[in-house]
Amino acid sequence: MHIAMTENVGNQNRTGAEIAKARNCLDRILASSCFVQSERQQRFLKFIVTETLAGHTDRLKGYTIALEVFDRDVSFDPAIDAIVRVEATRLRAKLREYYDREGRTDSVRFELPKGAYAIHMEWRAPKTTLSLHELPDASAKAVGRTVPTRLRPIEDRPSLVVLPFANMSSNPEQEYFADGITDSLITELSRLPGLFVISRHSSFIYKGVSKRAEEIGAELGIRYLLEGSVHRAAERVRITAQLIDAVSGAHLWAERYDRELKDVFAVQDDVSQRIVNVLQVKFAAAGQKRSSHGGTVNVEAHDCLLRGLERFWKFTSESTAEASAQLIHAVELDPGYAASHAWLARVLVFRWIMMLDPNPETLERAYEHIRLAVDLDPKDPHTQGVLCWVQLWRKQGVASIAAGWRAVDLDPNNADAYFFLSFALAVSDRGEEGLHNIIKAMRLTPHPSAFYQTALGLCYFVLEEYELAIAAYKRGIEVTDVSIPNHYWLCLIYVLIGRDEEARIERERLVELTGGRKPALQHIWLNDDLGFRMQGLARLAGLD
Repeated sequence: MHIAMTENVGNQNRTGAEIAKARNCLDRILASSCFVQSERQQRFLKFIVTETLAGHTDRLKGYTIALEVFDRDVSFDPAIDAIVRVEATRLRAKLREYYDREGRTDSVRFELPKGAYAIHMEWRAPKTTLSLHELPDASAKAVGRTVPTRLRPIEDRPSLVVLPFANMSSNPEQEYFADGITDSLITELSRLPGLFVISRHSSFIYKGVSKRAEEIGAELGIRYLLEGSVHRAAERVRITAQLIDAVSGAHLWAERYDRELKDVFAVQDDVSQRIVNVLQVKFAAAGQKRSSHGGTVNVEAHDCLLRGLERFWKFTSESTAEASAQLIHAVELDPGYAASHAWLARVLVFRWIMMLDPNPETLERAYEHIRLAVDLDPKDPHTQGVLCWVQLWRKQGVASIAAGWRAVDLDPNNADAYFFLSFALAVSDRGEEGLHNIIKAMRLTPHPSAFYQTALGLCYFVLEEYELAIAAYKRGIEVTDVSIPNHYWLCLIYVLIGRDEEARIERERLVELTGGRKPALQHIWLNDDLGFRMQGLARLAGLD
């Protein structure tokens, strides 16, 4: 573990060796994947670190930086040209990203505080041991195999992906049940602080895909894979599971379970505990009973929930209506089933946001169900995440953000919790904090959904990083061309920056997708100034 020694501005009370160490860390940052393709950010960081180390903090003013780093002339006016402020915002975000990834072991950490350009430096004790994820892929190099580009793991703990379990039942309609087993295992394992678990969205990218464990590990930046199969017949279920080392391809553990259907939760618990034992994960709550699966013993209610989730992930008008009906039946069968209340709230608020069921009553029904879920299971991270989401659209900003922080504290592997929180922060004009959280969500989801790109674009939009916002929305559209939020926000940005022809194309696509419905989707701004500006843009775009 890193131990913070002291924190100083510049070279105050620092030896020559320590200053040299700071310069070495600077060189490491400038050569990192976060900075290597951004010459402007390299120049900016190098200038302010060098001047700070030299004790020339009096030179670190916006005017001086504009002239010496960004090649502005002596007529530069910061009231007209915001380049230094904008680039400082980008630099803070890049530094956070760097320290979340490649810079975790750096002995000197640089921070650019808001409202100033003198770098703060934190000297830390060196790390003495490597985590599993920092070991080189020696096995691949030994046989002369080309190693695929690997996402660099950022956590000092075992990292894992649960691949979609295969449906081995004779009835192909049982696919939803196998998917539900996978979902449940992802949820259970992600709640262990000793593990880093890839999110559902990126896991299901590999459904039906034939790839070697080593390839998947390289693409996701993880060390271990859990895979298996499910065979359901009448009231019996057979589940097989095996844990694989993604570096060597070795099988570390395998087990088969033949149980009655009512014991499926016990099987999930057993699989989770076996993985913990194999990886020797240490986590803070080891001696405590972990939270339940939403608290039902009603197999039919749980089956309705799984069927509802299978329909919800299609994200269409028809599928989400079917999901809502299944989840309503689940809560009727067992009113004390917290998970079904939480998921019903999430489905209802989705339909409200997308104008599929825009009656204000829909949003209030979502709130009633999420309140019930919180009362039944207050420590469930998904429940707190959905509470964040529902409260956001109810314009309860403080309550929304508080619930979002609770969700990520309860489960640091919950990508959706970071997504919900980032959205709430962005619309509260806290773009930098929102950006930091959506970046965390995307590390947990190396194949992010279109909605994650919406949140990323929104953070950049709030930070007035319009080209970066455009790039995010375009990536969301590449994931799915029917993404109404990404087309919508892309249209607004094009209107804002005067790219009228591109705005027209996006407007026509929205009309095609919505049948001319206005507004195309609900909006929420917890900052009055942002809300006023966005309403004006929507009117100019002809979308209000």
